[in-house]
Amino acid sequence: TNYYIAQNHLKALIYFHLAQLDSLRDIHDFMESDSDLNELINPVSLGSLSNYNNNINFEVYIPLLNQIIATAMNQLSIDHKIKEFGSVKIIDSSTVSMALSYFKWAEFRKTKAGIKLHTKYDLGKGVPELVIVSNAKVHDKKKMEELMTEKNCIYVVDKAYVDYKKFDKFTDDGKYFITRLKDNAVTEEVETLKITYSQMELLDEDTTIVYDKVVYLGNEYINKTKKKYRIIKIIDAKGKELIFVTNVFHLSSEEIAWLYKKRWEIELFFKWIKQHLKIKKFIGYSLNAVMNQIITAIIAFIMIKMVQKIAKSSLGLLKIKRLIKHSITKHVDNRTFNWAIWLGS
Repeated sequence: TNYYIAQNHLKALIYFHLAQLDSLRDIHDFMESDSDLNELINPVSLGSLSNYNNNINFEVYIPLLNQIIATAMNQLSIDHKIKEFGSVKIIDSSTVSMALSYFKWAEFRKTKAGIKLHTKYDLGKGVPELVIVSNAKVHDKKKMEELMTEKNCIYVVDKAYVDYKKFDKFTDDGKYFITRLKDNAVTEEVETLKITYSQMELLDEDTTIVYDKVVYLGNEYINKTKKKYRIIKIIDAKGKELIFVTNVFHLSSEEIAWLYKKRWEIELFFKWIKQHLKIKKFIGYSLNAVMNQIITAIIAFIMIKMVQKIAKSSLGLLKIKRLIKHSITKHVDNRTFNWAIWLGS
């Protein structure tokens, strides 16, 4: 019985995201409506819906989430530009604010509550590979080692993750990274390298690469690194100066700069799920309720991404989601249904 309750609630929450509903009452009203989808999602009372939402242990859904992620990682094709660089992961976090009066367990300041989604995003596949949820007060650096687990992989991270001791350890472990150097960083120059470019013309014409140097980070007085690193300075199209630091020596200056600028992809992912799925406003106040809503949002995102791939569709994720939203309560014959035909691919 518990299995079928959890399965039914999972389906209800995925529908909640796809249809962009606002509350448990919206889900309940749908359950009581005349819809072909009722063959898959069984109606329950509003009280039971609330009870399940707050009390179903979120961990029961994690194996399913991991299975869906694994399927996506196996089946999605790699962006042709990223393929040249091997495995590239973006590491970043996003904070979701909550009302302290309702979410005391998530308090991180005297007047605020919130959680943080620490995420490893596969740049080549365009999907989150791992999401670790913590209290919002947990610093990004605390989750670095849990996210940066693979060797022979390039991790692109924000300057909030800068940690010289960890950089030396990652280099010893065969883990590559590209990040921003902090404005007040101290370095000891070893040599100046020739500025090199990619054959793919990755950066726009208005971006200037100023230098490419080999340095020690810090100095004899301030946490000097044992390893040598590259620092690459650019001036972007808006006139902003950016300095990147990396332990990657086999790529060109332009490729390093371009890969860091691709970090924006994870920002777009966070923005998309917050705008087009339901994780800014929670419909339950317990940890289980919040986690279940986040897990099903990620599942819904990957499902839409997989539909885009299966259909070989040029339509954007939002357009596909809207088409599904407006058609999801209609019955189709699964013996003849074809995503590509349905989306006009």
